[in-house]
Amino acid sequence: MCLAASLLLVCCSGTAESVSSSQTLAGDSGNSDVTVAVTEPPLSTTSTTAAEVALLLDSDDPTLALDHAESAPLLDAFAPSVMPGSPMGRVGYTRYVFTQSGDQVIPALIEGPKGSQTRCQSVELPCSFQDLKDLAESGAVIPPELNMSSDELDLLVEQLETLEETVRKFVDVNDACAAGYRPDRAQTPNMGSHFTNMGLVVDGIFDPARPEILLFVAADDDAPPFGALGRCKDGVWKGVDVEIAGAAFYMPFLAVGNDHFEGFSGPLDNWHVHYNLCRLGGQDVTVLPSVCSGAEDGPLNQPQGDASEGWMIHAWADTEHDNQLGTFSMWNPSLWPVADPSATLGSRTTSNTNLIADFDYQTVEAAVPGKISFFNADPEAHSVTAGTPENPTGEFDTGVVGGGNAASIEISQPGTYEFFCSLHTGMRGTITVGGG
Repeated sequence: MCLAASLLLVCCSGTAESVSSSQTLAGDSGNSDVTVAVTEPPLSTTSTTAAEVALLLDSDDPTLALDHAESAPLLDAFAPSVMPGSPMGRVGYTRYVFTQSGDQVIPALIEGPKGSQTRCQSVELPCSFQDLKDLAESGAVIPPELNMSSDELDLLVEQLETLEETVRKFVDVNDACAAGYRPDRAQTPNMGSHFTNMGLVVDGIFDPARPEILLFVAADDDAPPFGALGRCKDGVWKGVDVEIAGAAFYMPFLAVGNDHFEGFSGPLDNWHVHYNLCRLGGQDVTVLPSVCSGAEDGPLNQPQGDASEGWMIHAWADTEHDNQLGTFSMWNPSLWPVADPSATLGSRTTSNTNLIADFDYQTVEAAVPGKISFFNADPEAHSVTAGTPENPTGEFDTGVVGGGNAASIEISQPGTYEFFCSLHTGMRGTITVGGG
């Protein structure tokens, strides 16, 4: 979901060192109340120390336990060598996210260094760019939850101010086009559209003044079109009105290695790695490489699958879109669909948007007859198929909708309609269509 589509050709080819290493050694919407629970402990934890037990008990991330087990990965970018028994984790809130592909559980995302993370994602803490600047200028005591020194804070603010200065240079999207940034297909909820500069991606250099990705959104908090915002042609933007909202960075493994990349000062920057990301039918989906290639059966002895080829992170250093969930959070509640920052993001709808998130359907209270759109905010592919798995009605079917993509159904008559996901039949929902 968080990876720009244009990165897939370079970063998800499955040919670099990280893939073969992950098979040998271990293998870019959350909080615990919506995490898919594992019914039995998937891994032994006999190697966990007393100190680690305290750390795990203090954490809101149930997947951190996988890093304190005998099958823990040896390097930060790798998944555990044994998969949990069912999908678990939340994009942007947990160390791991696991999803279902066929009859297997596979990793979809890894975020942060192995063992523990410092997640400044609470509105009560000074986590946003502006909050961090104010804290540094005030000289006040740094909250212990940030786990950083005053020198680290000062350097972080300096780096983010450099990034903000760069971001403001691209207020005019035409300047981004002229500089070689190219957009992906759509605007992801609370994240924006990723405009990627492939020249900066492949150079392997981290520089706050040269972000590999710029994040744009439909102007004035408008709901974006379902589909592409537009495109760059001959250095000029052709599309809806957009505005700059932030940036993201991408560092290839070949340049920085398979341990967590420490780009920004301090421990707040939890960089992430996408696993099993596939362009399938023009959509981004999370499936085994065998499914991606069209092979009939997946490699059952290699549940870790393929990884992308680098570390990625969002950085919200634009004060006009200050992110109260944290300057490095994946989700930004100040972007469409605008939300209370204390609410769970990536898993809710607004008055005019139907979402698919966290293996659940979020629908508006009363839809208008006609074309009804759904946005898939999961990293996994889903569908909106009329009826139930036991009794499909055939009235409508979106087909496979990849993560970060939208699709529409058409309902002309008022009523309440059941639907389900043809890929995950436990997912079921209803939508009420009014009189128009």
